[in-house]
Amino acid sequence: MATAGLAGFLIDERKDDAVKSARTRGRLQGKVAIVTGAGNGMGCATAKLFADEGAHVVAVDVREDDLAQWHGARDVVPLVADVTLTEDVERLMAETKRRFGRLDALCNIAGINDLNYPLVDTDDERWDKVMDVDLKAPFRLCRCAVPLMIETGGSIVNIGSYAALRGNHGVSYTAAKAGLEGLTRSIAFEFMGKGIRCNIIHPGGTRTDIGIHSGGTYHADGKRLSSIVAAMPQGWFGDAEDIARACLFLCSDDADHINGAAISVDGGMCCC
Repeated sequence: MATAGLAGFLIDERKDDAVKSARTRGRLQGKVAIVTGAGNGMGCATAKLFADEGAHVVAVDVREDDLAQWHGARDVVPLVADVTLTEDVERLMAETKRRFGRLDALCNIAGINDLNYPLVDTDDERWDKVMDVDLKAPFRLCRCAVPLMIETGGSIVNIGSYAALRGNHGVSYTAAKAGLEGLTRSIAFEFMGKGIRCNIIHPGGTRTDIGIHSGGTYHADGKRLSSIVAAMPQGWFGDAEDIARACLFLCSDDADHINGAAISVDGGMCCC
């Protein structure tokens, strides 16, 4: 049953009622989601919000100590895995299928940065490490997640960076996040019309411990970026929960017509 809506568009009343019902029960009620990097920062905030909104969450992190907070939590299954290892990614998907039989959402949040290392000081080891975590891991996770999503549909959210839009971070981090946007659009195009959506969020400055987890200290030349950021208007620095809310929207039925989008959640940094 359909009725004429604004500008002559047809609105499916049954679909509209289903969306309203989902909002009442929880925007992710009954859905199954995998959230990587769930031990801290954006991943932790996203896992919590998803569980609060009715999802069954598989909370993934490489550090068992960071996952201890989820032991005994309702609707959260903590799982230790190194997303840079194919066998761990395959084990993660197999465990999700065994427990729930489906997958509705994947949020690729685990990541590191390159500590602002410039081109001439970036060796192959640093480049490979950043690429493995920030680009190759999401590729592997998406590749393994799609077969679980294909029957019922689902939403993939990748976490990029403001740096991908401006090139003002270290060379490996900027390249990895720019590549992740390309991966996102390719997946969105390939599965367009097949019930699987793929979008990317570009956070700006966000209060997390990514520097600590990236290992080492920031390169001296990184101070140039800090001085640029410090000169920006006030109010751009955000919290992990800001990213979590954007992930929630993109994984909910409210975003069922959003696919292949790059969404900046940066308080306006991308305008500067």
